[in-house]
Amino acid sequence: MVRSMHDFETVTPDVWRQNEEQWKERLFKLPNWYKIPLINSNASHNLSDGTLARFRGMVQDMHNPEFYFEEFEVFNTITNEVKTKSGKYTDTSSILENEKINYTENLKSAQRQTMVVVSLPGLNEWAQKVEDDKNHLSHLNDQPNTSKRLNTTNLKRSYEDCEEDSNAMDVTVAEIGKKEAKVADKAIEPSNIVSREHLLNFPLPDVASKSCIIKIYDDSENLKINDMVEVVGFLSVDPGLSGEFQPENNAFMEPSDETQAETITHNPPPSLVPRLHVVYVKKLEHCNPLVTDANQENMPVESNAARDHLLKALTELLLGDELAAQYLICHLIACVYLRQDTITLGQFCLNLSNLPIKRYPNYAKQLYDVIKQFVTKSYYLPLTVDNMNTMALLPKKDYDCNRLTSGILQLSKHTHLVLDETQMQQGQLDATGVNNIAALGNLIKLQKVEYDFKYYKMEFDSDISVLVLSEGKSLLPSDYHVPLRPEKSSLDIFDAIVEAANYYLKEEIMNSIRIYLTSLKLVKYSISDDLQFVEEDFIEMRSKSDDDNPVSADDLHRLLVLARLVSLSRGLDTLNKECWDITKKMEEERVIRLKNRVAPF
Repeated sequence: MVRSMHDFETVTPDVWRQNEEQWKERLFKLPNWYKIPLINSNASHNLSDGTLARFRGMVQDMHNPEFYFEEFEVFNTITNEVKTKSGKYTDTSSILENEKINYTENLKSAQRQTMVVVSLPGLNEWAQKVEDDKNHLSHLNDQPNTSKRLNTTNLKRSYEDCEEDSNAMDVTVAEIGKKEAKVADKAIEPSNIVSREHLLNFPLPDVASKSCIIKIYDDSENLKINDMVEVVGFLSVDPGLSGEFQPENNAFMEPSDETQAETITHNPPPSLVPRLHVVYVKKLEHCNPLVTDANQENMPVESNAARDHLLKALTELLLGDELAAQYLICHLIACVYLRQDTITLGQFCLNLSNLPIKRYPNYAKQLYDVIKQFVTKSYYLPLTVDNMNTMALLPKKDYDCNRLTSGILQLSKHTHLVLDETQMQQGQLDATGVNNIAALGNLIKLQKVEYDFKYYKMEFDSDISVLVLSEGKSLLPSDYHVPLRPEKSSLDIFDAIVEAANYYLKEEIMNSIRIYLTSLKLVKYSISDDLQFVEEDFIEMRSKSDDDNPVSADDLHRLLVLARLVSLSRGLDTLNKECWDITKKMEEERVIRLKNRVAPF
């Protein structure tokens, strides 16, 4: 087994190509992938060019296909020897000074799909720490720094040879017309160098992130924007790939359809954005590093204990309000489970109102700071007038750079977005602010995010759990509105409650809650054939309805969505009479609160 792992540490693109299927089969059988360096948890400059590495993240953008030489012959002018070389799984190929490309025959070109993958937006600190503990390889710190220029002489000479002899080939094996990795002595002027933030293009502002350009050779990989993936591939970190080293072309002799901004954006420094030539893609259903197949199987047995811990903690943090805590648990395990035509089922936007911000102005942020310890991915967004007027929530196509500029709402599935409306002060929303509020409403109601392609708009499906925290009823729509009913005794000691909660929630309890919340999103829930009790109750509810208390099919739908989550939260994968009765009681109490509102505390 050690020998097998050693093979993966030393395999090269040339060796892999000789027997790809066998290598892939061995990769699948590898007991763990932790020994294959994960770029998210290791500095890329400590990884060697041309070795296997991994990257985990979200597909942020897709570029045009890239053409390259899959096979080509080189002729040695001294020995008259002819060799066949390949550009697969690499950006560069070492063409010796006395070797020339045969462009007239036995030249096979192909194309590869290029995508930008960013580290998972909103991944919380605890999850990143677990990942780093598993995947950080300390011995890599002793590796030579690969950010130094590789084969500088060869690169430079190849470019000069290419100018002198049209039959010579630059070391780059990507499409010659684009010259994506040629190197010249003269870099572009500093005024044209774009910012680090521009190159990383991360959806969430002021959040540490990594980015990677992946190159995929298998057409069957059906990846979409915002998919979560883990890829294994050959690392390419030659500094010569950077757009900063692109030669100044003669526009008349060598016209290009790329602007300089596009060239730099699509070819960032590999030290900042490494490349991976992918040999395997794994789509991720979740990104919780604590969840394994084993603890998923045990979840129905262990869910009640985890739920009890979570209910106790949330009830305390919600100032003794157990009903609000029950709805919040349902919200935390909710996700979209069915899309059919224009119908989306499973969204559960929760509006918790009546927050005690007069006594505790930062209550919403303090509540979020605890929630982010439970969930794997989340983001806190204060709904201030300034934020709404200035923030880019929606992704937008940048035609100058030919890329999708990310926005805050470009998030992978199962991300928890917490909107703090208690921060809203008086002010005027401009056109951007109005559009941003509309975008949030569209996300809540339809679980869709509209991407702006300037000449047209395109809706992308999303699966983002939205929690709205407000003083009065939110200006945004919601599926369930629960006004908080704090106990006076809890109001007086809230700071002590937060401190006690942090003490109570030991690492072992926290991890059981984290596994619980993720696993329940993955459970296959089934509808029992015997739901006569639901039918009978709905008929009775309709018979008692009047103008003051109308009952519609929407009410039944709301009850069934909530009942599904009540059942799942108790470790059940189908609805029974007990969970149905609990659901009805929760909704009855919630509706009564809405009719008998009390003044904010």
